[in-house]
Amino acid sequence: MRKILFALAALGLLSAAATPKLSGAKAKAVMHERRDGMEKVGKTMKSLARQIKSGAPDMADVQNHAAVMNGLAQKAATWFPAGTGPNVRKTGAKAEIWQKPEDFAAKMKAFQIAAGTLNRAAQTGNAASAAAAFSDLGKSCKACHDSYRTEHH
Repeated sequence: MRKILFALAALGLLSAAATPKLSGAKAKAVMHERRDGMEKVGKTMKSLARQIKSGAPDMADVQNHAAVMNGLAQKAATWFPAGTGPNVRKTGAKAEIWQKPEDFAAKMKAFQIAAGTLNRAAQTGNAASAAAAFSDLGKSCKACHDSYRTEHH
């Protein structure tokens, strides 16, 4: 239990659960930031995929996008505080995020680790290592989306 609490605290999810829910303008501002952030994650993934699947990736571009993805992944844990779910307004985030915080925190941590691994691999300039790390990042995204993202977002 202590490890779970530590992981939740490290991701910013424990503080969200332990404090009052966000409401009103604050909740809507966080939800807006989350939507914009996730859109940027999606665009960054598409840019990385285009480069990595090209057969001759521009490693400077891959390095740039990998660094952006790593930064977004670190911020992403702050985008899901209590009071910002589908009961507040239309969102692609399922209520299960707040109902299963330990599992969500584990998936978020896996995303952060995968983004960091991709960033480190890309910075070496080794296209094969970056491609393998990108594949793992995609798997971490899918694992979370399968459980916590609505089909119609």
